[in-house]
Amino acid sequence: MPKILHTARYTGIPWEILKSVVPEGFYVETLAEPTRECLLRQCADAEYLLVSGRLPIDGEVLAAAGRLKMIQRTGVGTEMLDLEAIGKRGIPVYVNRGVNARSVAEHTLTLILACLKRLPQINAQTHAGVWKKQQQGVTTHELYGKTVALVGMGNIGRSVAALLQAFGAKVIYTDVFRQDEKVEKQLGLNYFENFEALLPQADVLSFHCPLTPENRDMLNQRTISFMKNGAIVVNTARGKLVEERALYDALTGGKLSSAALDVHYEEPIREGSPLLSLDNVILTPHIAGLSQEAFRCMMAEAVGNMVHFEKGETGVIVDKLLK
Repeated sequence: MPKILHTARYTGIPWEILKSVVPEGFYVETLAEPTRECLLRQCADAEYLLVSGRLPIDGEVLAAAGRLKMIQRTGVGTEMLDLEAIGKRGIPVYVNRGVNARSVAEHTLTLILACLKRLPQINAQTHAGVWKKQQQGVTTHELYGKTVALVGMGNIGRSVAALLQAFGAKVIYTDVFRQDEKVEKQLGLNYFENFEALLPQADVLSFHCPLTPENRDMLNQRTISFMKNGAIVVNTARGKLVEERALYDALTGGKLSSAALDVHYEEPIREGSPLLSLDNVILTPHIAGLSQEAFRCMMAEAVGNMVHFEKGETGVIVDKLLK
């Protein structure tokens, strides 16, 4: 019976959902503890790795996984995968592209609106008995007519752009690949060739790109200086796209009005992070793509790929990353 090893640790409802999509004839196991030692021990008899979490899948893990046939990501990021080591062993890797785009897009829009409406601050004030209707109301803003700059225009970026249309926002974007004219017209997109060029236009800056060595800390003290005073930063992509100290300084110094982060420079967010002390920062624990609907679909499609691979039905497997 082929063994699927989940390379993080699920308990409760997430674990029950994962088990529910594994068909008869396959055995699924999650890590006893989310540690490298458990991963090395439990991968020894695994034919398939279902990769989530942040434990690296490197040469040592591959050497320990002597029966490994295929690696499947639950999501799309590959920063935990040593692709060079995997490629040398000829292990195929598949990602789960686009499966949670709607969930991430909805979370992104929620964060944008929460910043514009100052929901955390006003919610806290109301709970504390503060009722200053006009004074509080005039500190909020509408999304209508605002310019939202999207960094990355893949499945998630396009989903966010589609949602923004209903609010009458202007959408500008940058990406290493420009969308074709039909898509730009359909979604009302305006293209900028580089990141720095779109910053002065943005009322809201939202990240939807993968992390690469080239774009790490792309939002930093220098690039923030190009932005409008009072702009908003939203990040549901990867934490290391935004330099934490520079963001903190901009939020406390008045350059930026607020920020909303679902992803963080370190995860879990490190104790003592200066951002934890700010009431104009919304923080969520990397859950944008994990609605119940998206999570179930994510698990089902990932397991489905492995089942097809085991049966030799490679023609129906999707999103192969490398040979």
